[in-house]
Amino acid sequence: MCGHVVAAAPKETVKQLPPLRTERVTLTSVDTPGGKATALFGFWFKGKGKSEKKATIIALHGCGGLYSSVNKEKIEFTPRHIAMARALTDAGYNVLFPDSFTPRGRRSICQESLQQREASSANRRLDVQVALRWLATQDDVDYARVGMVGWSHGATTILSALNLAQTDVAVRKVQPKAAVAFYPTCTAFSKNRTPYKPAAPMLILMGENDDWTPPEACESLEKKMQDSDTPITLRLYPDTYHDFDAPGMPMHVRMDIPGVGKPGAGVTSGGNADARAEAYREMLKFLKDKLD
Repeated sequence: MCGHVVAAAPKETVKQLPPLRTERVTLTSVDTPGGKATALFGFWFKGKGKSEKKATIIALHGCGGLYSSVNKEKIEFTPRHIAMARALTDAGYNVLFPDSFTPRGRRSICQESLQQREASSANRRLDVQVALRWLATQDDVDYARVGMVGWSHGATTILSALNLAQTDVAVRKVQPKAAVAFYPTCTAFSKNRTPYKPAAPMLILMGENDDWTPPEACESLEKKMQDSDTPITLRLYPDTYHDFDAPGMPMHVRMDIPGVGKPGAGVTSGGNADARAEAYREMLKFLKDKLD
């Protein structure tokens, strides 16, 4: 089914651009530990350019899901996801956005505890496997040049989906060639006794002041990976918080996110246009270096 994805109106003044054309596609994943099939779907954006086969990005949404909360009756991509789809397709990449939440009966899981989350990072790691298999069937995808981009919970899923210490990851015949993770939670990977083994080079982009997914664990992981053949590069932006790349998002404190931040203090979230612009530049340079 072809159609238009429309972004919710951002609060900051931005140039009005024509809507992006997308196609809704069907994916089928398997949840753990029950092993039940989950009928997923995703949104497919074709990259600009004349080449028949293009490098392709799998984009993984965060705990808030793909869609705007402004009008919950409609499926409207958030300004963040529209901005990313536009940046990547303008650069010539195909982009696949799997929806890991709606088919599991969720719009967002930010307010759920880790124990409540059916759409865990482990389940979403299997969603990535399904997305990779789907890409392998597409005539306009250069399967040797697949990368990943993700935010928060989706970025943490990237760390899991590229961890060769996981058997289901290690046995994949084809691995992504690059990954960009916006403000993931690195704690489990930096503290695990089993060394983290990424299948591809990774760029992590975070705010120095992030109190939702504090950067210290990612700093520790980067340090541990310094001598690795597959490096992790961490870039921190000053005076910047969680969700810094979300266009038009005002700075605000959230008290409804369980298990994170200092008790009674909540966590800070808000866009930073300068940090977003710099992050996009670094992301596109990294992807070009690794996928071209």
